[in-house]
Amino acid sequence: MKSFKIITAALLVVLQAYSYASDNQEIDKLAKAFMQQNHVKGLSIATVNKNGVIQTFNYGYANEQTKTPTSNKTIYRIASFSKTYTAILAAVASVEGKLNLDGAFNQYIPELASNVKLNKITSNMLLAHVSSFPFDFKPTPRNYSEVIRDLNKYTPAYAPASQYGYSNAGIGTMGYVLQGAYAESYEALLANKVAKPLNLQSTYLHLPQDKESDVALGHEQNNKLRPYDRDIDIWFAAASLKSNIADMAKFLNAQINYNKLKDPILSQAILSVHQNKYCLIGNVACEQLGWQAHTLVGLNNSIGDTFAGVDQAGNLTFALQRIVNNPTFPKNKIFIDKSCGGYGMSGYMAYLPEQKVGVVILLNKSVGSQRIKLGRDILKRLN
Repeated sequence: MKSFKIITAALLVVLQAYSYASDNQEIDKLAKAFMQQNHVKGLSIATVNKNGVIQTFNYGYANEQTKTPTSNKTIYRIASFSKTYTAILAAVASVEGKLNLDGAFNQYIPELASNVKLNKITSNMLLAHVSSFPFDFKPTPRNYSEVIRDLNKYTPAYAPASQYGYSNAGIGTMGYVLQGAYAESYEALLANKVAKPLNLQSTYLHLPQDKESDVALGHEQNNKLRPYDRDIDIWFAAASLKSNIADMAKFLNAQINYNKLKDPILSQAILSVHQNKYCLIGNVACEQLGWQAHTLVGLNNSIGDTFAGVDQAGNLTFALQRIVNNPTFPKNKIFIDKSCGGYGMSGYMAYLPEQKVGVVILLNKSVGSQRIKLGRDILKRLN
């Protein structure tokens, strides 16, 4: 019996190794085709499974001018992935009793506390893009005083929680809410509440100068170069973080295997982030906090989570989606994802909560739906 168990265990190891090799060949084939078709200079991919096994794949150049290849150290501006970090920070604040996610957000910003027009907008609504906030105010506020001015002038165009509308201003405002709730900087909260517990070594709001040599050279969709700059958006909590594939893999692993984390507060926070809070008409997607859940049929298309378009003037537009009560939306037969793009870079991450497998991709070019298709094609092969 003992020898039989040893043989069985050895066979399982061999089969698992064969499975990894097969997956790796598929990922390699998909990645190279994607780079060629979209003229991408540098690409990083990581996969995660239920055992916390992380595999990383790096292709091309982080900087083709200096012939610097991509690696696990290559730092990308992760743009809207920042929203998922902010959502977790807000959930941690809730678990720690610092923030009432179902309460009015303006009560945590002294300059807005007396504005009754904002009292029906909760932190949950800001985090799930259902607050009624626009994508951005026009013109974009240049400093904190202008943020307060625009928020005090704002009147909801429709009832909060009645429609989904992708909003940098919404989750960006949560950065100021968190700072008010804790009386600490967002950067300190990021470091102490998320980066340290997850052992993230290269995830920052303000990138240290000694890390700048690791930053990838960005490219716009037209292949125009987009060198790194140190600018921090006024909506920093929505779009200003930087990270590398090694850290993003750890971050994704925490979403998949949250119950194995050593930090019970963070574990509880991540669980609360991934509840289907606001479902969209059509029975295909529900908003979580900073993330979106889709029925599995969505794996076969490349529609992202923003419902973005471009108007005749070339400006980004975001179509509104009606929020409906959907108690039949599945809890398990889904995948959960987030896309990012900006600063000449883009990315996509997604995972299957039932199978506990996931993928994250980062690239140094602004690419549209093709990056979403790449991520979902890889995820289907991991399933």
